[in-house]
Amino acid sequence: MHPYLNSSGVSLADAKRRYKDAVEVIIKAYDAIHPAPVDQVSPQQLHAGIEQFLAAGLQLDDVSGQSRRADPEEVSRLGEYGITLLMDLFMWARRLGLDDMEADFDTVVLAFADWTTRHAGELRTIEPLVDALANLANDTRDADTLERLTHLMTKIIHATAAPARASGQSSPTRPWCLLNLNRGIVATRTHNAALMEEVFDELVRNLPGEAQGFFAEGMQQMDALKYPGHVREVMARYFDRWTRVRMH
Repeated sequence: MHPYLNSSGVSLADAKRRYKDAVEVIIKAYDAIHPAPVDQVSPQQLHAGIEQFLAAGLQLDDVSGQSRRADPEEVSRLGEYGITLLMDLFMWARRLGLDDMEADFDTVVLAFADWTTRHAGELRTIEPLVDALANLANDTRDADTLERLTHLMTKIIHATAAPARASGQSSPTRPWCLLNLNRGIVATRTHNAALMEEVFDELVRNLPGEAQGFFAEGMQQMDALKYPGHVREVMARYFDRWTRVRMH
């Protein structure tokens, strides 16, 4: 199992520890080049903002379930703040030649997103989440972890704000489309027929224009990757249903 992906999501506390190690490397590399003053926000300034997010987020986790409840709008804004700052810091890592830190940032950004969903907030920027989920899926073979990943993708889909859903909705290369299509692929890789049906039904609702192409590609993969019979049966059923719909 991925060390930061558990049955309840992605631990913000665990992600904070991973973030701490990563940001120390970035700040050390930044200080080593003695950059001249620029208009861009420095890694140290971004780190200060992220620390504020982590402090607020962990405090809310501590009081979760007690008398205090967070305003969903406040949670949404705070989650957006943390994700945006983190992506700006990742851009600094790339500028500094720290190309091996992507996995660290993937883990942390998914923890920020998971925290937002757990506290009933909306996700207003999903592109970095789509990329992080795809990277994690590509590195995962274990069926149990793939199921947990599918459930995390479902939480993110359900929490995606309406403007992010509508942006480029009909384009298969846009984040909202990619998120739904990738979840369908990950669900298929679990070999869990019930989970596949749940995900496929929602994929059809969210992306009716992409359904036929998804199931057609899925049928091709059944042979190429030698999927077991029960997985093939589910894919064939949805392919037949959506092919007939398009033909009529």
